[in-house]
Amino acid sequence: MNTLRLAAPLAAAILVAASAAHGSAAEPPVPMALGLTYNRSTKSHQNGIGLKLQADLGSRVRIEPEMVYFAEHDSTTALHLNMNLHWRIGLFDRFGIYPLAGVSYSHWGYQGPNASRWGANLGCGAEYRFMERLSAYTELRLLIVSHETQPIYTVGLKYHFR
Repeated sequence: MNTLRLAAPLAAAILVAASAAHGSAAEPPVPMALGLTYNRSTKSHQNGIGLKLQADLGSRVRIEPEMVYFAEHDSTTALHLNMNLHWRIGLFDRFGIYPLAGVSYSHWGYQGPNASRWGANLGCGAEYRFMERLSAYTELRLLIVSHETQPIYTVGLKYHFR
């Protein structure tokens, strides 16, 4: 199965939810943010781009569906579909850290047979809100998946709808 075909439904859902939250005159019912990421996979030495949508479930907890596509390296591409929970810890007015945990569905496209696996994400991140609606963040997570367990480094920008 083509890796991009797997990504299309999740990307569409994230963009539709983001535009619905932003398109109405009223604020979204829960604080939301849309993020664009650059990701580096250490084991496979792949560079990736990602898209995430965050929704606050309370003052400290947020849920985050995420899609990351890793470009071809050594005849391999990868697509990671993640659902993570963050526990925010505010340290200063505009800066905070968060541990994260979640589930991951990973699909690798090889020249030979493709592989798909379920796994887990464990990690931490830091976020700095430099404008009312914009923030920068970085994360380090361990993707735990049978034969492809590896650290993934992420940096990104988020637009906050509220």
